[in-house]
Amino acid sequence: MAALRFVDAHVHFWDLGAHEGWYPQLDSHFPEVYRDYLPGDHRADAAKAGVDVTDVVHVSATSAPRAYLDETGWLDGMHRADPARPSAIIGGLDPGRSAEDVERDLDAQAAAGALRGVRVLSGLDPASEAAGRVLRLLAARDLVFDQIIRPGDVDAYVPLLAGAPDAAVVAEHTGWPDRGRGEPFRRWREGMAKLAALPNVDCKISGLGMALRTLAVEELRPYVESCVELFGVERCFFGSNFPVDGVGGTYAEQLAAYQEITAPLSEAERRALFSGNARRRYRL
Repeated sequence: MAALRFVDAHVHFWDLGAHEGWYPQLDSHFPEVYRDYLPGDHRADAAKAGVDVTDVVHVSATSAPRAYLDETGWLDGMHRADPARPSAIIGGLDPGRSAEDVERDLDAQAAAGALRGVRVLSGLDPASEAAGRVLRLLAARDLVFDQIIRPGDVDAYVPLLAGAPDAAVVAEHTGWPDRGRGEPFRRWREGMAKLAALPNVDCKISGLGMALRTLAVEELRPYVESCVELFGVERCFFGSNFPVDGVGGTYAEQLAAYQEITAPLSEAERRALFSGNARRRYRL
């Protein structure tokens, strides 16, 4: 049987020896994965999982001021050497800078031909003029707003996203659910339903290992199945969030869980979830 073809829609490469200053929050937040992770490491993980990773979307995780500019340049060089790792780059922005500086930073990153969007790790108030300006700039450049929207933030984000129907939005990390069934799960699902009601929002099923600290099938299943139910197969896709999801288990365990959970779906539906939808969204 041929290996599963997988577009890994959320990966972080880092070379801490060369760029340690880019990630001041990494050691304190995720000390378990505070180590280099480069394309060769990702290839080894994919090989152990028995999947054929055809493309990788790299998402910025820098937390030093404007380090996203240097990171995007580094990744652009990596892309030119190996167009599959990364195939696409999600950069960053600092919404606290002036409107002119935000636009300059975005255009500087767009010089990298593989840039497909940005996410904002901190400092973005969804109700602010700055947030609306960011979405307008992205829509005008056919770039994706690839953003963590936690359950407690959904109500603040919905008016922003609804007011920018031309902006392509990806709600990443499965909405970063809080651990626990019952009320936390109910609150998470209600928030995801509100995002799913917006036709310009896709759901990236990623980050569950990080949020739940496990990659066990029975723990991931209700989240994956809820996303597919709410957004539909055509608006969901998978990302590994490696190495960070490694706090919950191995890459092989994660891909095995995704495959087991989606086993009842048709072959066409599985192709969409594992590769086709990400290829469409990130123009691969």
